[in-house]
Amino acid sequence: MKRRILIAVFLFVNFFVLSQNKKYNIVFIAVDDLKPLLNCYGYNQMITPNFDRLAKNGVIFTNAHVQQAVCGPSRASVMTGTYPDHNKVWDLHTDFRVSAPQLVSMPEYLISQNYFTTVTGKKIFHDGSCSPGHDAKSWSQKYHLENPKDSNKGRPAFRVFYTDSINNLVNKYIKEAKASGLKEQEEIELYALKKVMISSENLDVSDASYEDGLYADIAVKNLKKLAKKNNPFFYAIGFSRPHLPFNAPKKYWDLYDRNKIELEKFQKLVPNTPSFIYHNFGELRAYNDIDNSYSNQNLIPEDKQRELIHGYMACISYVDAQLGKILDAIESNDLAKNTIIVLWGDHGYHLGDHTMWCKHSNFEQATRIPLMFSGPMIAKNKQVNQAVELLDIFPTLFDLCNLDIPNQVDGISLKNLLDNDENTIVEKDFALSQYPRHGNRMGYSIRTNTYRYTEWHKNGYNTSKTYDENNIEFIELYDFEKDALETINLINDEKYSEVVKLLKEKLVKHLNKLYKKNNLNIYENSPN
Repeated sequence: MKRRILIAVFLFVNFFVLSQNKKYNIVFIAVDDLKPLLNCYGYNQMITPNFDRLAKNGVIFTNAHVQQAVCGPSRASVMTGTYPDHNKVWDLHTDFRVSAPQLVSMPEYLISQNYFTTVTGKKIFHDGSCSPGHDAKSWSQKYHLENPKDSNKGRPAFRVFYTDSINNLVNKYIKEAKASGLKEQEEIELYALKKVMISSENLDVSDASYEDGLYADIAVKNLKKLAKKNNPFFYAIGFSRPHLPFNAPKKYWDLYDRNKIELEKFQKLVPNTPSFIYHNFGELRAYNDIDNSYSNQNLIPEDKQRELIHGYMACISYVDAQLGKILDAIESNDLAKNTIIVLWGDHGYHLGDHTMWCKHSNFEQATRIPLMFSGPMIAKNKQVNQAVELLDIFPTLFDLCNLDIPNQVDGISLKNLLDNDENTIVEKDFALSQYPRHGNRMGYSIRTNTYRYTEWHKNGYNTSKTYDENNIEFIELYDFEKDALETINLINDEKYSEVVKLLKEKLVKHLNKLYKKNNLNIYENSPN
């Protein structure tokens, strides 16, 4: 009897030790411009069986937020685990390798831990704000981007358009660009692209005729190869949709009845708020089928709104089908037992609320994202409502894989929220987002489980400088229990004076903490 007990104890201890030392594979899935418009997040009109499948097999965070609601800064943040004020990326052009060369990326560090790292797709880092080779230091093998092709239509113009009228005009505008004196190929193609691009395309083509279907097919093949490797791997897969243009095969558009699509209920500016907290959705107005006069004061016609929302929904279902292929490949190659999957969106998306489209704000629809984890030792079909940040992915994955977390990281591990023990918690009760605005302003916004509190600072303030009350130009407060659409700014409501005081203390304390970290160099000596 004693011998059996000793054997049992020995086996348990060995299992525990092995699990503590195990380095799991990581499949890291990014979906561009994806807000939580998914069935598993309560939007029952959405047909997203594979997002739902992943959610049932893991943990979803319902109150996850990005650090800045635009591609370049958001991706620099998640890939380095740092706030924009730390990595100095606040726009679509800055490469963190230049602005903060002391930082290492997540996959770069994993290479030093005997991981094989590789990437498929083009939206892990932001193309316009990363070093050549899609940040070549991050990958164990050379980055390669495949070009989509349809068996009947050939290759799409600029990788995205099959519409005949567009393809017929491309050569004309390329010649026009050259005649105007443009020399660089990138400039020539950009000139032509701006002349022909439309906001959506609905054609009867195969999944792989557009980028994301091709990426999924490549990922399936790569997972089969990766399953044979002896060392653990980090495989990043970046999907481009539902980013504009809303192009997806016709069968995904056919899933939805445009006449039943509901428009955003609050298409107004919040009363008594300044214009600088909004934008005129220039990203969308750059498309030729969107009148450039549309703005906060001149809304897009309802028929066009429905077309755009229809396209966004179709693109989500298109990506959902590609996700299903990847999940199937993970299972068929016997990878599920030792692979962690994380799926995230790089920011949310306005679809007409507050008069806005696209991202680029500190409102809920721009900052809130889907965030899901699945894998060994991760709870099944669990929902976490606590506020968390996108940059928490970096330390969470390292914690799950039993790796030391680099000193540079600003986020915290969410591992304690990924199990079935309700008593395991993390010391975090808000998420911080920020957004720069014209006039040298910066808005800092904290989202708790109930409120959003935002301060807009002038005079070029960020957390490389000391907090100064005199810089505050405007403040916002929204109560999500009473006003989920953020329609009333409560900052001057006396009933919320104590709430304002508490949230201000939280924000100021956090900004001062970041100031000290940024200026005392306590990030130094990150592992290389």
